[in-house]
Amino acid sequence: MLINTVSIGAYGQMSMESYAQINSTNESDRKSVNSTDTKESTARLNVTKTVLCDSSLGIPSDESVCKFVLDNVDANQFDLIVTDNQSQTNSFQGSSNGTIISLNKGNYTVKENSFNTMDIENQLGETAIVTIDTDANGDCVGQFNQVDDFETATGSIEQGQTQVCEIINTLSVTEGSSPEEP
Repeated sequence: MLINTVSIGAYGQMSMESYAQINSTNESDRKSVNSTDTKESTARLNVTKTVLCDSSLGIPSDESVCKFVLDNVDANQFDLIVTDNQSQTNSFQGSSNGTIISLNKGNYTVKENSFNTMDIENQLGETAIVTIDTDANGDCVGQFNQVDDFETATGSIEQGQTQVCEIINTLSVTEGSSPEEP
């Protein structure tokens, strides 16, 4: 059943079907208030952290060097920072399962604090060199400086939307020597 009302003066005609979606007017200040604004949900960003390894000239093999690296470097050793377009900041440890952050709609950035490779280099031997290549995947896009170093991942999200932003770190090891097993 459709019910219509007739308008008198400044009030408009409406049907019961559209009642929940209309704007109402507050007579005291004449500002329009959308009745659905108060029930909008926030946007959600699932930030995942992936750690990979690439080895060259590894002793006894590249596979053993990468196994050692991945056994000793975990996603939670990386600190991530998410900032939305209203400067709301969330800092947290990386997780391969992901960390869900509530955001305001609009643009966001995901940054990463530098990971100190000195400890893993020392464990792999004095000739080992470890560098980190970072990239982004999913609903965010990696932003790089002029020498192709990762700076941030950026994206845009709508109210009520859920997105995934994966930050990928590849630890590249040159001339590493896997420590001997006891």
